[in-house]
Amino acid sequence: MVKKYFIMIILMSFSFAYEVGETISMAHQNQDFSICYAPELDPNNDGVFNFSEYNGDLNGGQYYVIFLEMMATW
Repeated sequence: MVKKYFIMIILMSFSFAYEVGETISMAHQNQDFSICYAPELDPNNDGVFNFSEYNGDLNGGQYYVIFLEMMATW
């Protein structure tokens, strides 16, 4: 039984899309997410968040540093 859990944990550790320091792909930068809190902080005030709005190569030269903190409570 412990062996099954160990194998499952090992397999899950390889399932993450990005590691620390990697660059987000253009496909992932263009995904839209609705903003549920503080939509006035959105650069173009459309209430939709995507990373391409903060990419200086795509938004006219204004670069941003983004710190993401994600938590889950189960």
